[in-house]
Amino acid sequence: MTARITTAVTAALLAVTAITAAFAVLDLQGPVRVVVTLLFLFLVPGWSVVTFFRPGSSSLTWALVIAASVAIDLLGAQLMLLTTWRPALASVFALVVCAVLLGFHLVTARRAAGGHA
Repeated sequence: MTARITTAVTAALLAVTAITAAFAVLDLQGPVRVVVTLLFLFLVPGWSVVTFFRPGSSSLTWALVIAASVAIDLLGAQLMLLTTWRPALASVFALVVCAVLLGFHLVTARRAAGGHA
């Protein structure tokens, strides 16, 4: 996967993260929220982690992204089951951590491309 595609996907997933946060804060309901939230849950956590390792092919990258996302989501759910069930707090934590990691990816990609951060 090229650096340009990786940067574009990272920016798009950062937008998905922001939209997911906006839907949660504004308590908006509907099918769009469901789609955006599922996109977030199945892609963003894994992309935030997997892109640090830069797997070779696109198919391997996407397979690892989905697998890592599901694993991270399940880990969060298991932690809530073991402690206190607070999905709002878990959502905020996931949104913030993923946004920071995606922002870090964008900044490092810009530096690698020769731009200023």
